[in-house]
Amino acid sequence: MTLRVALVAGQLTYGGAEKQVVYMARALHRAGVSVQVYTFGAEVFYEPVLREVGLRPIVIGAAANPLVRLVMLARALRRFRPHVAQAGQFYVNLYVALASRLCGSLAIGAIRSDGVRDVQNVGRWGPLSLRAPSALVTNSLRARDAVMRLGVDKDKIHVVPNVVDTGMFDRASRSRPAAPEAGRAVVLLVAQLIRAKRVDRFLEALALARRSTPGLTGLVVGDGPERPVLEASAGRLGLLPHGVAFCGVSDDVPRLMADAQMLALTSDQEGLPNVILEAMAARLPVVSTPAGDAAKLIDQGMTGFVVPLDATQEFAERLVQLAWSPPLRQQLGDAGYERVKARYACDGLADRLLGVYRAAARHSGYVSMMAKLPPSVTAPS
Repeated sequence: MTLRVALVAGQLTYGGAEKQVVYMARALHRAGVSVQVYTFGAEVFYEPVLREVGLRPIVIGAAANPLVRLVMLARALRRFRPHVAQAGQFYVNLYVALASRLCGSLAIGAIRSDGVRDVQNVGRWGPLSLRAPSALVTNSLRARDAVMRLGVDKDKIHVVPNVVDTGMFDRASRSRPAAPEAGRAVVLLVAQLIRAKRVDRFLEALALARRSTPGLTGLVVGDGPERPVLEASAGRLGLLPHGVAFCGVSDDVPRLMADAQMLALTSDQEGLPNVILEAMAARLPVVSTPAGDAAKLIDQGMTGFVVPLDATQEFAERLVQLAWSPPLRQQLGDAGYERVKARYACDGLADRLLGVYRAAARHSGYVSMMAKLPPSVTAPS
């Protein structure tokens, strides 16, 4: 009998966590697993991508209150009868855990940030959302260590790093324009415009950098509640209209990265930043704060630079250094590309997920599911 896996996303709008749900669905489907994707959000940005591989996402209770949504999810899962129900975001964990109990599935929760922030964002339901699933999948070592400090059994926690589809970035790079002259460069920041992403920090560093390098400009890709505040700040810093542009959400980040010369990430908190993997796939050097596992992704001075939190002057200096050295940008970008191809490509994602399911089933006593798993899959260490 074929293994059946339900992937439950809080939403499938444009974003890193949502994109990883799509990668997981695609990898499992191609491995011969029967996959069904569910979402609580009415907007399904990634529906065309899922349909390309024969998957049709189902919207569950987009406008319903939490209790009604839970009942609707449980009914949907009972129809599909999954062996595994896996959450795509932390705030979905409790829905998945409770609905799984009603239909006899193995519940796999998600941690997408640093663990502590995930729990805090859910409020009073945070501790239960952490402990109710049979297992937790996180994309970062930082989050694993954090939730272990919160008292979660280490055998319940499985690290599955983000992956990136390098092919789409390879295609975009074929039309990359010639590198601009030294001193002229575009630094890209791609993020949801919320406080935790600290885009204000990026604007301050960019304004400092432009004092010596006016040919350096910024492009902010993304949207969110902080956008009006950030645009006002950019005006006060003298970055508007020529120093920075806010372009909103884009469905063609590979093209924007092909047109840029470097990527900046200025967050306080992350898991494993998906955008860094994408920048490396696009052969861009990265300047980042040490948020989440960023410092583990970036080899200092080899694929980019990690700058301490609030070291705005140092961040600006790194941007200036890269702006004035096209050879250094190429050297770091090429090294990042090789790193991401070797460690974070989509190949092998299905094996890693199936290994998690095997280990979780063994740990929780869900022995009947073991027979549905391919015997060649090795459980993660």
